[in-house]
Amino acid sequence: MRKHTFIREKSLSRHNCRYKEVDWFEYSEEEQQAVRMARSTRARASPPKIKNLNDSNSRRNYRWLFHNNFGAGDFMITLTFKKVTCKQQSQREFRNFVKRVRRLYERKGAVLKYLYVYEGKCAGTRPHYHVVFNTAPGISSDEIVKLWRLGYTNTRVLQPDDSGLCEAMCEYLAKEQKHASKYERSWNGSANLKRPDEVTDDNAVSRKRMRKLQDAARNDEVKRYLERIYIGWIVLSAEVGTNEVTGRPFAHIRMIRRERYGHYIKLYKAVKGKSPPNSLKSHSSGG
Repeated sequence: MRKHTFIREKSLSRHNCRYKEVDWFEYSEEEQQAVRMARSTRARASPPKIKNLNDSNSRRNYRWLFHNNFGAGDFMITLTFKKVTCKQQSQREFRNFVKRVRRLYERKGAVLKYLYVYEGKCAGTRPHYHVVFNTAPGISSDEIVKLWRLGYTNTRVLQPDDSGLCEAMCEYLAKEQKHASKYERSWNGSANLKRPDEVTDDNAVSRKRMRKLQDAARNDEVKRYLERIYIGWIVLSAEVGTNEVTGRPFAHIRMIRRERYGHYIKLYKAVKGKSPPNSLKSHSSGG
């Protein structure tokens, strides 16, 4: 029996977020039903496949948190231990350091936000943390590094690239995830970070739209085609291809919100004669 398939749109997004990532992929009703089955009845994926998927999802979540919570002018501080310690001891010392930094922010009437990556699993690598801190009035990076009493520090100020994001720094910090163990995450952050919702929509993308995207990829017109669909967004990158395992089409899209979004709302109204749908907000309903 031929499986009934459809195109699913799955995104890491949130209302008024600055950056988001979207996946289009072919899915079937049978697969949807299998997900609802008890875990013991499902086919088990191989460990390398699980590890690769976990790493990919982890880096994706890290990018979302980085770009939607921090930007140009924020601090990236590297904290290196003078004496080599185990991971448990370094985590304890790092938590104590964060408590001191939080008290500094509170004294200045500010709220601390941070996102960090731990490095030190590779042989010959001295344990250290890369931490991104939000800037706040009256707080300098020098005041923060003085609170680190266990080794060396290096400070950088985040600088945007041509896209308006600090992509180079984000990708540099996310690289450590490949050294993480199965189910392990190399990064974490403060509880008050803006966090994404995983939004799934089985009605937003038609088969026709997926075919048009594949045609656009062959003609090097992906960016132009997608920006007609996601009004108010600039496409940073788009990977369009065929899954090697299933043989089905897929697309992975990374986008940043246009600064002049209000202009695109007016444009949408002029073309469609109505406001964008609230559920999608910047996702047009045209083909």
